Amino acid sequence: MTAPDSGPPPHDGEQPPGPHPDEGHPDRVTFRATREGVSWEAPDTPANRRAILLSLSIVGTVAAITVLAMNAAGIITALPIGIKSNDSVSTPQVPPPMPSPAATPTPGPSPSPSPSAEASPSVRAARTVTFQIDVVSSGYELIDLDAPNDKPLSTLVDDEDWNAASEADRKSYELVVHSHPAPTVVLGNLAAVLPAGAEITEASCREAARAGTLKSFRYYTAAERPANDAKGIRAGATLCLTSSKGAVIAARITDIPYDIGLVRLEVTVWPAAAAPGAASGAGSGGPSAAPGAASGAGSGGPSAAAGAASGAVPSVGAG
Repeated sequence: MTAPDSGPPPHDGEQPPGPHPDEGHPDRVTFRATREGVSWEAPDTPANRRAILLSLSIVGTVAAITVLAMNAAGIITALPIGIKSNDSVSTPQVPPPMPSPAATPTPGPSPSPSPSAEASPSVRAARTVTFQIDVVSSGYELIDLDAPNDKPLSTLVDDEDWNAASEADRKSYELVVHSHPAPTVVLGNLAAVLPAGAEITEASCREAARAGTLKSFRYYTAAERPANDAKGIRAGATLCLTSSKGAVIAARITDIPYDIGLVRLEVTVWPAAAAPGAASGAGSGGPSAAPGAASGAGSGGPSAAAGAASGAVPSVGAG
């Protein structure tokens, strides 16, 4: 008996006719192709869930790698986290138009500057700092009240430097303090003493300084009080003087407690109008502060200086 002809053997990739072995499998996925597209359905089983999650993970990984590769190649630009896409989109840079040739101005009268635009003493801002004069144990303390660093500059020099100083050096410091024969304040320029309550302005202080007669005063013990009172030197009074750099200085005495060797000042400086291109410097022509010389407003006593440079003071007198 001859078996019925089953036909030609199936090609590679084809299923032989008849029922497929996986048709009854519980995890079988069925695909359907229609005009609308390809759809698929699968039973909700643990195996299918794992397969779907694995597929999504693979797709996400491939997409991330693709984006990173395109970003590295410059095809796309990754957006920083937390920045909206419309904020990061750069507009194309349009080159600025070429400027047209400037029109030749018609000759005419030059405009005159208004009075408010001209430099005047009232336009320059004054600065006010506190300062304390102590007793100097030896040598001389040179005090530049209109130093360019906006606070008085104090330098300590010895007798040799003081004796070698020129007249220009001496006048470059507004105050000089020494202790022989007694603690004394010597003024670089003659000063006027205005009583407490007087209106102090740049103009009034400058005018008073022109007629100043005060050269120095002592301040250590109460024995100096009568002489100082006769000169008007007491708490509340103001010393008006001008500096070698042209600044107007008003030094108001806030306290002068005798027997402890202190004079506390509130110093107001109206800087001189700066000349174009003029180099600024503290104490023009005066000695430079030596390494270690301390400076500052309200610092009080003398500053220790190692190897102080040459500097000096006006001629000493008890005034």
